[in-house]
Amino acid sequence: MSRMNFSLRLLGSAFIGFTVASAQGQELVLEEVIVTAQKKAETLAEAPLTVNVITGEEIRDFSMFDATDLGKITSGVEVRNEGDSNTGMAIRGVGTLTQQTVPSRVGVYVDDWYGGAQTQFAYQQMFDLSRVQILRGPQGTLYGQPSPAGAMLIETAQPNLSEIDGYISSTYQNPTGYNIQGGVSIPLIKDELGLRISGLTDDRDTGLDNVIRDENNKINSRGFRIKALWMPNDEFSGRLGWTYMKMDNSDTYRALESITSTATYQLDANDRNSIQDAPDKVNKREDDLYTLHLDWNPGPVEVNFFAAYHKPKVESVSDEDGTEQPEQTVAVSGEGTEGQQYELRLLAQPFDWWDGQIGAYYAETGNDATANVLAAGPGLVAAIEIFIPTDDKVTAFFTHNDFYVTESITITAGLRYNKFDNTLPNSQTTELWLGSDMLPGGGATMPDSVLAVPCADGSAPPCVTNSGVKVEEWTGTIKVSYAINDDHNLYATYDRGYRPGAANFDISGSVGGELLSFEGESVDSGEIGLKGMLMGGRAQYTLAAFYAVYEDYQVDPSFAHWSPNSGGPEDINVVYVNVDEAEQYGVEGEFTMLLAKNWSVFTALGWNNVEFTDGVIPCTDPAQPALSPTNPYNVCDAKGEPAGSQPKWSWVLQSEYWQPLEIIGGEWFVNGLFNYRGKADVPGDPDKRLSTDDYTQLDLFAGIRNDNWTARVFVKNAFDESDIVSKRAKGDDYNDLTLVAPRTTGITVDYRF
Repeated sequence: MSRMNFSLRLLGSAFIGFTVASAQGQELVLEEVIVTAQKKAETLAEAPLTVNVITGEEIRDFSMFDATDLGKITSGVEVRNEGDSNTGMAIRGVGTLTQQTVPSRVGVYVDDWYGGAQTQFAYQQMFDLSRVQILRGPQGTLYGQPSPAGAMLIETAQPNLSEIDGYISSTYQNPTGYNIQGGVSIPLIKDELGLRISGLTDDRDTGLDNVIRDENNKINSRGFRIKALWMPNDEFSGRLGWTYMKMDNSDTYRALESITSTATYQLDANDRNSIQDAPDKVNKREDDLYTLHLDWNPGPVEVNFFAAYHKPKVESVSDEDGTEQPEQTVAVSGEGTEGQQYELRLLAQPFDWWDGQIGAYYAETGNDATANVLAAGPGLVAAIEIFIPTDDKVTAFFTHNDFYVTESITITAGLRYNKFDNTLPNSQTTELWLGSDMLPGGGATMPDSVLAVPCADGSAPPCVTNSGVKVEEWTGTIKVSYAINDDHNLYATYDRGYRPGAANFDISGSVGGELLSFEGESVDSGEIGLKGMLMGGRAQYTLAAFYAVYEDYQVDPSFAHWSPNSGGPEDINVVYVNVDEAEQYGVEGEFTMLLAKNWSVFTALGWNNVEFTDGVIPCTDPAQPALSPTNPYNVCDAKGEPAGSQPKWSWVLQSEYWQPLEIIGGEWFVNGLFNYRGKADVPGDPDKRLSTDDYTQLDLFAGIRNDNWTARVFVKNAFDESDIVSKRAKGDDYNDLTLVAPRTTGITVDYRF
């Protein structure tokens, strides 16, 4: 059997993982989990890096409907998917939690397609998955873009070539909503050609109310996927996939808290209320993703080719001021946005002591979005139309090699050349509507007169700003793995990651000078880890300590900053700045054990610290000096201040107990999932206005199951805590909040065939 097809079958069996170990009962042995973090199949204990594996079955068992729940079942991971720009992922205290045109610190992949700025689509399509792998630390060699903080690999289910199989899962919950999904594999030619068709419909109330517009926050998503697998012989396989996702009339209102006694509405997190006067929703978003994998193994060399094409369309409207005051709205529409990616990879084993990979990668994305902004001023309304075309190209060449020095020692060396070409030739037209006022709910009154604002050089609009980044950078890795014995593996790694800079895009027009663009960010990271099995395979553990230094650290001061121009705080809209240097260090561990033949436990604990060691950052302190005459925002000394907005401490504890139930030929079970997240501060906030407290969550599950059926009831956030994940300032009177979901009760029924 060829190496490629053996790997495919090995991966298929590995997905059973812990479930198989449970069924073995008397043996009390955990199955070894297979990972592909280094683009090859190896056991979790062998892989010289920290990897979390979450199977599709576990995702269904915990009634997870989008990627935000993934952070609940492992420590040191946060995922946000809120429908608006506050979307992203963080690992070990570092991430990117707003969407950008540049690569995120945590790369997100769906069947090898790199999500880039389209992570919302990646997080949205959580149905019919085989598994999710979370890779911690810089990924500078093997993946489409060199990610400074880590990567998340979302793998969808493959067709079964030998028999018809599939599942259907239905969940009904309170707050009102349902999630129905399923998939079926059909072997068209037995053991040679197969098809898998899957779908999703998801309509849920998030538990947030808009008291101004008398609306509930709702999510409405539909999805469809079709995948074909052709394996005519042991040397070749081809996979073709198409995923279509649609979101419409999905609200993105924000919960607010009042921070002054003069605020019109006195709110706190327990209210779960929004007071936005204008719509804040995705009117319509459609995504099409096509993927192609060709794998050929004629003998000494294995050839992998990958191609993907993605096209999203979006129509959205947002109340940018976030309050009951009719101050600013933005309508965004995009047609023709598309991206394509290609990768060619060659794998070989020239000698028994050397496994090698070489390859090339190319990606190109374009964006033709238009933003229409209405902003209120004293006695006037500014009407701004911004055309935002982007053209991004990434080219890379890489090599990754494993050298088996002895039976116990393996050295891994990888190197990647990256070339980034980013352009942002946006154009802007601004009119001042004199004597006009903004209306609640959007729109404005008829102006007395209209004044066209000339460009900075005195020319007539549209005003074109040509900016961009062209940069070349090397990234890579060196890893040393030492197998102490058959059960324990010690490793040490050095990794270099990078992400490029870009032009800032600021629809408020409040920045200039040094804040018009930001530079690329690099990271040098080291990690030492120990992993293996205990008690004859009854338990499994992972321990790791890490240290990293970021240069030109990119930070998003997306909260109010003191401005002498207005004599008070003003909002900067999604602007990134560079701070000279930041450090990241911490420790983490995971432990899984079969306490008895019918009782399992899993726990994960992480501590990380991310702080600036040099540089300045825009801040809320009016006593500090302005950055420059062209940019009058105040800056503070960043040294010793927090560089990330995630908590330092996180802890997960999960346990399941089950007993036979003869009447159904299966068993009954109970399952608990406990989470702790520590306190968190944010960069550039010396008065701690945006700091968050620690909190805990408890999710409970109980049900019955056999080989074909599972029926479970659940309660998430059992004590209905209104815990705050993060805060962002909204003017003088309010902070807007990211909250944990309210207490949710429901029932899920799965049928597998």
